[in-house]
Formats: sequence, C-alpha cells, structure tokens
Amino acid sequence: MPYPYNQQGQQQPYPGQPFMQPPQQRQPAPQPQYGNQPPWQQQVPAYSQSAPRAAFTSSPPRVEVQLSETRVYAQQTLLLTLRLISGNNLASVNAKLPPSGTMVFTKLEGPTTHSRGLNGQREIVNQFLYAVTPLKAGKLRVPAIEIEGVIGDGSSTEFNLQSRTDMVVDVQPVNPAVQPWLPLHGLSVQSFIQGADKPEAGKPLSLVIDISAVGATGGQLPSFAEYLQQSGAFNLYREKSETEGSVSSDGRFLLGRRTEAFTLVPQQGGKLLIPELKVAWWNVDTDQAEVETVPLRQLIIKGESVASAGEIPDMFPGASSLVLWIPLIGLFSLTIGFWILSWLRKKRFAQVVEEEIVAVTGFGMRQFKAFLVWLAPIRRLQKVRQIFVRSLPRPFRLWFCVKVVEGEEDPEVWGYMLKFLSNKHLQIPPQLPLKDLGERLSGVHSRADRMQMQELMGELERRLYAGGQLNFPNWKQRFRAQLRPALFPFFQQQKRKANTNRRLPKLNPEF
Repeated sequence: MPYPYNQQGQQQPYPGQPFMQPPQQRQPAPQPQYGNQPPWQQQVPAYSQSAPRAAFTSSPPRVEVQLSETRVYAQQTLLLTLRLISGNNLASVNAKLPPSGTMVFTKLEGPTTHSRGLNGQREIVNQFLYAVTPLKAGKLRVPAIEIEGVIGDGSSTEFNLQSRTDMVVDVQPVNPAVQPWLPLHGLSVQSFIQGADKPEAGKPLSLVIDISAVGATGGQLPSFAEYLQQSGAFNLYREKSETEGSVSSDGRFLLGRRTEAFTLVPQQGGKLLIPELKVAWWNVDTDQAEVETVPLRQLIIKGESVASAGEIPDMFPGASSLVLWIPLIGLFSLTIGFWILSWLRKKRFAQVVEEEIVAVTGFGMRQFKAFLVWLAPIRRLQKVRQIFVRSLPRPFRLWFCVKVVEGEEDPEVWGYMLKFLSNKHLQIPPQLPLKDLGERLSGVHSRADRMQMQELMGELERRLYAGGQLNFPNWKQRFRAQLRPALFPFFQQQKRKANTNRRLPKLNPEF
C-alpha cells in the first residue's frame, strides 16, 4: 500500500490537522499551549526492525500507532491506539506490553477486527487500545510494543513486528499545592437521597453518589465512604460501589464513572446534616485547580432529640414557666369574655338559660359515665398490676420487658417494643442505638456479660441495617440467658465466692 505522501515526498495532512513535514525534513517547532494542540498524533506507519521469517504472498503486515495527546501531566491517563494492518486475515495475533518504569500500560480493548478499502484494495485492521499513565515529569519516550501473529492464508506464516520508538510525550510535573492530585479534562458530582419523604430516627435512608469524569476510569476516581463515616449524626453502611470505564465515540478521551450507594440510619430526631461533598481536581485544559462540590443538605428527622441527659431544653433558661403562661391565659380569657358578651346581646334570656341547662346536663352525664368507668374493677386490677411491676427490682422489671417481647418474630418490631418498654419501666431513652441500649441493659442486670451484650446487639444491628443473616430464635435464647434474674442472688453470690476460695491456693502454704 502506498504511504500517505505526495509526489514531492511530503506527507499529506489529515483532515483537521496542520500540515507537517516528514520526519527527516521536519523543523523543530515550539510546543503548543496545552489544550490547543491537535488531539491526535499524526500516523506514520513503521516497519519492524526484524524481517518476517518467510516471504508474504501479499502486502506484509505493518503497525500504526497513535497517541491521543503528546503533552500531559504526570499521572494523567492518555490513550494509545495500535493498529496492525495486513492484506490477509490473521489466524492469531498477540501484543506484548513493554516493561517500563516511567509509564504504566493498561489494556482497554483489543484486538477488534474490521476491514477498510484503500486504492481499490481491501485491508484487514486489528486494533488494540491501551491506557498509558506517565509516572514522572520530563520528555518520556514511549517504548516499542512487540506484536506476534500468524497469517491465516493456509501457509501459517509467522511474523514478529514492533511499533515505532520515536514517539515522545512531554510530561508536566505535579502541582504540589493540589491535593489529592487528579488531572482530568472534566468532572461532575451528583447525589440524591431516597426514602426522605418522612424521615424518622432509626429508619434507613438511601444516599447515592455519582461521579463522572473525562480523562480517567471509574477506578481512579475517589470514594466518599471514609469522609461520610466521620459524621456521628448517623450510622453509615455501604451497599455497593460500581466503577465503569469506556472510550468516547471519537476515540479521543477516556470516560469514567463511579456510583456508590450508602444506607444512612439517623440516630436521633431533629436536624440531620449531610456534609458537603468536595472533590478537588486539576483541569488539564485550563491548567488551573478546580473544586467540584455538592452543597450541604439538611433533613428534619422525626423522633426525640438527645439534649443534656435526655431532657428537652427550656425555651427561657433560668425563668419560670409562669412568665409564659400567665399572659397567654389572660389574653385567652379576655377574648372569650368579649365573644360571650357579643353572643348574649343577640339572644333572649330564656333561650340562653335553656341552652346552658342542656349544656350543663350533658356535661354532668359525661362526667358521671367517666366516674363509673373509673370505678370499674378491671381498671383497679390493672392499676394494682402496674403498682406491683413498678415495685419490683430493676432486674425483674427488665425480665418482664424481655418476656413481653418474646412472642415477636420480626427483629425490627422486637427492637421497637423493647425500646418502648425499657423507656416505660426502666427510664431508658428510646432513641438510643442498639449497642448503647445493650450497654444500659447490662448495667441494669449485674450478672450480664457486657461483652456478650455488645456482640448480641451488634449482630441485631447488622441484621436490621446491613442485611446480615441472623438465626433470630437462637439469638433471643442467648439474649434471655444474659438477662435472666436469679431468685436468690445473695446465696448465689456466696456460692460464687466459695467456689473462688476453693480454686485459689493458699498465699503462704505451710510445709
């Protein structure tokens, strides 16, 4: 196939490229400003340094190499396209990446095969696509890529070629003021929350963060998992992290995407602040540092807020509540008085008396019915039962709560009922996380093992919020074993002390 040179030996310019002289006649030219250079390096086919082992019946295979950019920054990823062109189909082809301490080669695609026509002849093109990342600054030479293959014309002729070795990449140094260093052509960050219509304390929310970049793969983009875990207002569980990498339709840029999904569990009611998301990066087109941000988000969480030992803060610290209620009651009474006087002026006296008698009679009947309900025996028995439960020691009241929730088979319903009963009978705040609740319960029952309680509550928390597996009947049995009260704790303590004394040897044995 003829090379793309004119009659005078000069290379024909490609569409959209400036005219360039052949390598032997090319004059040195100053480097163009970054961002304005031609996007593709000119194609110059190069033959291998080693001749094929046998003569070919048609045009021998040749190699073409293109770089997406020739002036980049250190650790910036560029694309290298390698094409193996032959007149016949190939039975096999294999490209060996060169060992290089200054550049990292990553295979993206290939070989992909297609045919093209040139000057009435059909050519077979096997294309490879690589991501090249320079590791240090300077003028770096791209090492040769070795290609081995077998011609598929029935003769099984083997060949060995190498790509050109005169390609040089001008690598600019890293800017130490930008940390972390992320050289890209473009970057965007988006996030959205699912399940935030009626947020409640202890109810999971889904946070999805999507990062898209031009000039890197999804695996090179940062993750927000460690940054979000620094917030103590919610528990964070990562559901999934997906990365994607592809090449733009024109083959000039590497496109990457990272999608992360998290489960947020608010720990208390009130305002929940989801921190601002920031990604610092270096714009290689403008040679400037930029920051992509997602603004701070605020959610109002339904539930009790933790404020100074579980108490609701006073609206007027240091002042009596009468300062607020007396003016309100006076204003309300004055309004009602004016309304009654206005109403009486428009009615006759007898009609007013009749309406008042009916109203007083109805009120008296309702009060009498309420009194009869108050005298009902079942109500008295329930009151006695409540007094009896409140008079029990705290370990027995805790055991009463455990027995009440024993029949629940759903771990989530079981947890809500235990929090409710613990707050009612043991004055434990209901908005505590499960691990803190286990710590409080082990403090109520002195015989409970705190480490075992922490482990049990951790298993339940992973089951509720992280989708873990849990044998709930077996878990409840172990939970009851930790909180089961003793009928005669004094005698059991004496027995434990006696067993301890028998196990310990004498301090000063007599010989």
